[in-house]
Amino acid sequence: MSGIGVRLVPHRELTDRGSPARCVEVDLGPAGGEPLRITPTQLVALAMETDTVLAQIRAHARQAEAHWRASLGHWFEEARAAVQAQTPETALLQRVLDALRRPDRDPAASLP
Repeated sequence: MSGIGVRLVPHRELTDRGSPARCVEVDLGPAGGEPLRITPTQLVALAMETDTVLAQIRAHARQAEAHWRASLGHWFEEARAAVQAQTPETALLQRVLDALRRPDRDPAASLP
């Protein structure tokens, strides 16, 4: 996110370009083109929307991690049960290893 800047436009520049209410300049860096002029109210709204979106992203990341941990725990228990048996079921152990190598698969889908 480096290269993004926000500045308050000096009074002498406000009369040159557009509405004086748009006194906040947002520079998105070299790839963003011309700096955007917005009002302080729009800047606050942008900050609030950004916080909301970041909170949603964090929530999705926590859900994904919880799902991953649950999947890992499920396979751990299956593997432990197979190993604790006197004669482990080789096919079950192979499915556990395959599932651990491919975290994108649903572990319940390959169970008997």
